[in-house]
Amino acid sequence: MYLLRKVLMKSPLVIPLSLGNLIGIMLYMNKKRRRVSFQNIKLAFPEKSNSEIKSILKKSFLNFGISLMETLIAPRLSQHLKIMGDENLPEEGGILVGVHFGSWEFYQFCLAKLVPLVVFARVQKNRPLDKFLNEIRNEEKLHTAFSIKELIKFVKKNFQVGLVVDHGAKDDATLVEFFSQLVPTPKGAVFIAKKFSKKIYPCFGHRKRGFKHILKIGEAIDPRGKSEEEILKTINGFYEKVIKNHPENYLWYFKRFKRKKTRDIIILSDNKPGHLKQSQALLSYLKEENNYKIRSKIIELEYKNRLARMFAEACAYTAGDCCVGCGQCLHWVLKNKPLQELKKSFADIIISTGSITAPINKIFSSYLGAKSAVILKPNLSLKKFDLAIIPEHDRICDPNAIKIKGALVYQDKIDEKIIECKNFFKLTNEKKIAFFLGGAQKNEKEFMEKLALFIKQLKNFAIKNNYRILISTSRRTKAPAEELVEKELGGLTNTEAIVYANRTNYDFVFEGFAEISEIVFVTSESISMISEVLALKKPCVCAILESQYGKHEIFLDSLKDDITLLNEPFNIDKMDQRESKVFEENRKKIKEAIGKLL
Repeated sequence: MYLLRKVLMKSPLVIPLSLGNLIGIMLYMNKKRRRVSFQNIKLAFPEKSNSEIKSILKKSFLNFGISLMETLIAPRLSQHLKIMGDENLPEEGGILVGVHFGSWEFYQFCLAKLVPLVVFARVQKNRPLDKFLNEIRNEEKLHTAFSIKELIKFVKKNFQVGLVVDHGAKDDATLVEFFSQLVPTPKGAVFIAKKFSKKIYPCFGHRKRGFKHILKIGEAIDPRGKSEEEILKTINGFYEKVIKNHPENYLWYFKRFKRKKTRDIIILSDNKPGHLKQSQALLSYLKEENNYKIRSKIIELEYKNRLARMFAEACAYTAGDCCVGCGQCLHWVLKNKPLQELKKSFADIIISTGSITAPINKIFSSYLGAKSAVILKPNLSLKKFDLAIIPEHDRICDPNAIKIKGALVYQDKIDEKIIECKNFFKLTNEKKIAFFLGGAQKNEKEFMEKLALFIKQLKNFAIKNNYRILISTSRRTKAPAEELVEKELGGLTNTEAIVYANRTNYDFVFEGFAEISEIVFVTSESISMISEVLALKKPCVCAILESQYGKHEIFLDSLKDDITLLNEPFNIDKMDQRESKVFEENRKKIKEAIGKLL
């Protein structure tokens, strides 16, 4: 390093400039640094196109490479720096704050020639490099302090004190928004300013071209009468504007956002309400983590055609770290509206449910360098995703799967829904049973015949035991089944409320009816309704109205100890009511697993 510096101090400036560009190119070729840089730029500027982000990224690395050369030959370049605002610095000293922006080491050297300056620095892990940097600093009359105690000695001598506010935050650092992200922000500068009644001066410099720079010392921030958080917000807001104006001057691979406490989550929807509900359930579990501020949005996907979906699965199969910042295959498979929404979005975590959205989850999470979570069986290896929540009835034997019983559910705002339900239907306080009717899977005739018998038994059971009946159909319930319900139960004194989902529906009906009922009857083909009843910890009775096959048969078998299976002739009086622990077991597995995402 010493020899290189001697050579560069005597070489034509074009040589260190070229060498700086070469170093920048070499740093850009480092995949890890390039990936982190892309993620940070996309986080800060989600609306920018890929080409804009890559342009910023390349220029940032080139600028950093040149900055390294400027640190070595600073004495030759002082005339290339124009300083603005230094006359405002008080003789009794002030607190100069900055970020890793422009050529910060070079700016410090030049400023030290004008005013007594001390900078707060960290000891470099590389000892020869640390020694070399400190020797250069001493040559340039730049004082260095490696502890707050040491720094305070210079404060008392009325030195100008320089500290960065985007590095070195401790665990107890104040969380302050920076590019809409809650990030730990070092508070040393504010602490010293308040303790010693010093004003704070935000500083920044940027490269005009080559070795030419402008360094600006901003207007003073008076800490008196202001909270620590208020001052840090002002400082972060100042640098956010600076970076937006000159993004290529910021060191983007620096880990400014590594410890951020905000998590942006995108749910990819296939327009199936049941799938969306499961994705939102996982989101709700994530929101329980109090250490993070969770923000979310839903993007509805639509493929160009069937062939595009097949091609998406092929692309997802090969997607990986090399795809960060690419995303070209998204253009080939998605229609324009969802494509544009994805392109202008940033996320830390992508959630999807079902095989339709799984390929886009993998492709888009690889493009952003985000975590991915899938629910239900995808048409891809589970190793492709960071978290896979798979119901037991999907019959997947994979060590990467978090296996749960039934559908993923999360009960939220139950008390509110109960009150709303009672008020809307003007329900009495008498004891109740609920019946949720789905639809036939394959054999409509068998379904209708058994439904008629079951309704007869349900009616007799309610009258005999003085139960009030609450009934809700589903979107899968066909007109003949609705007509049968209306004929047999519509005019019954014991019937308090009937909701026909295909005509009108309310989001409080299911939880409201189920929660205020002593027993809940559900037709056996509805995996989601059965799972939700179990989540409410209600005795669940499944009326089997047609022969069960495939995953439905496996699903019911997996819950045989948690639900009551009621077959023809539907002897309700002899049924064995059971309480289930399925929800708690599923919840425990999910809570343990989501640590992988956060």
